[in-house]
Amino acid sequence: MPLHPLVAHAVVVCVPLAALGAILMAFWPAAARRLWPAVLFVATIALAAVPVTTESGEALEGRVGESPIVEAHAKEGEQVLPFVIVLWLAVAGICAWVHLTGRTSAGPRSRIAVSVILVGLALIGGVGATATVVISGHSGAKAVWTK
Repeated sequence: MPLHPLVAHAVVVCVPLAALGAILMAFWPAAARRLWPAVLFVATIALAAVPVTTESGEALEGRVGESPIVEAHAKEGEQVLPFVIVLWLAVAGICAWVHLTGRTSAGPRSRIAVSVILVGLALIGGVGATATVVISGHSGAKAVWTK
């Protein structure tokens, strides 16, 4: 069995979970203090799985041959990584912020500014990563099941 479907499913599971966790942590600091290890772990797995999925997909494309539907899937799959990077940075930033806010005497303005930036990154990365995974996954399923 090719590696691509296996790691693709890791991306399909980990990216939306990390996105949900990041957005939850961004809007609910009490949850962030409890969830940060799990969300950071899942986001890191997603970040590692996306390039493996892309590379294994290119290898599989070489074996099955090129077609317009496979090319479309490959092009859509290449759009996932930038959003997952933003998502991972948001999660890492939220995790760091959770630890720093308990140890620093930052003023309210700087706390609000950092929080707004982290919420924005979580939303952009989370929604963008999930959307691109869904779009790419749908075209991949069409490539497999369409004759």
